[in-house]
Amino acid sequence: MKSEMVAALSLCLAGLPAWAEAGNEKKAATEGIRFLDESGAPKSASASTVGARAVSSNSQTVFGGFELSQTATVYILVRGNSMGTLGITSNYLDAPHVRIFNAANQDMVTQSGYAGFNDCDPTSSSDAAVYNYYSARGIAPSTRDTCLAGIFNAGAYTFSVTPSLLNVNNALRSSGTSGPSAGEILFEVKLGP
Repeated sequence: MKSEMVAALSLCLAGLPAWAEAGNEKKAATEGIRFLDESGAPKSASASTVGARAVSSNSQTVFGGFELSQTATVYILVRGNSMGTLGITSNYLDAPHVRIFNAANQDMVTQSGYAGFNDCDPTSSSDAAVYNYYSARGIAPSTRDTCLAGIFNAGAYTFSVTPSLLNVNNALRSSGTSGPSAGEILFEVKLGP
């Protein structure tokens, strides 16, 4: 069973370095961004959703991380199959396997005796809230995506995403393995839904 976790996320926006060479300044492509300078502009902000899109395979693990400034409710959804059903890509990773680690590099979730988790089951207490949240917005996850709702404490967390492999990191699925065994994923962290 998935252990419960949740947290509040704070993104740190690092100041961009001053460009010494004339004509080498970075310019914002839209009005929605401005660069930080050395005048003491704000250096942090809060976010309600953070996402990362990448390709995972048996030889290419996806890694990422996030930092939580306080304890809060967190929904995690790693889209694989639903990226295909939503028309985002036809090159999706079926049944992604997700592991979440705390700052001490300890696995935070286990499922059926394996480190990490592999599904998005609308009948599971640890998954139903995520499944229902996205379904109500017309962007439902697939049961072969991977999701988790929980309470995380404040702190730094990292994650990894790989394909599911029967008797290596997955005992739940009758097929046991991802098929296709490589493809795109979208890792989403939703705070305080």
